[in-house]
Amino acid sequence: MNKLGTKTDCPVCGKQRLLQMGNIVSSEEGSLVIYNKCPHCMSSFIAIVSGSRERGLVVVETLTDLTYEEAMEMPRKSALTADAVLDVYQSI
Repeated sequence: MNKLGTKTDCPVCGKQRLLQMGNIVSSEEGSLVIYNKCPHCMSSFIAIVSGSRERGLVVVETLTDLTYEEAMEMPRKSALTADAVLDVYQSI
């Protein structure tokens, strides 16, 4: 388990990258959304960091094709509804 701010291996290229080299996308009470790019292969990641005294620190990171600018728009977008997902499914 890696601590925030330590080195971790990029799951795409396997080289080391620093988790703290990201840009904050949004910050709410108890959580951060951070956009990070591997300096070696340029793969992009979005990490959600949250914590509380009861749970401790939790970090979930996912590979993305979003740019930093697109990630900055995410908090302003509304969530998908089940009806919207069904509409897309039915149109396929």
